[in-house]
Amino acid sequence: MRMWFRKGAIVGITATVPLVLLCALLYRFPIPLGGYLSGSKAILPSLIAILFYGVLFGGFIVQALFGGLGGLLAEHIGGPDTHKIKRLCIAFSTIGALFGVLILAILDKIIGPW
Repeated sequence: MRMWFRKGAIVGITATVPLVLLCALLYRFPIPLGGYLSGSKAILPSLIAILFYGVLFGGFIVQALFGGLGGLLAEHIGGPDTHKIKRLCIAFSTIGALFGVLILAILDKIIGPW
């Protein structure tokens, strides 16, 4: 059980970078001290935002938890088939990481402008 949680946590953290870049490119992403940016001009600042939110505010811990829960769900659904669990772990952990990224992208709509 711990093994799939750990693997899911690693996938969740690893998937965060491309998901943030994709979110910034297609929708928007909050840039520290810069507001929300979107499109190609948001790519470089969003990489800095990943470090800011991930390291300073503990966002990588949240992404690891979401990814770990995806790994546990994959183990539960996948049964004894290790290859199926692995595929589901990658899918569910990435979806969990996407949830964390999108929450940050729409946080102003939830709590108001910040």
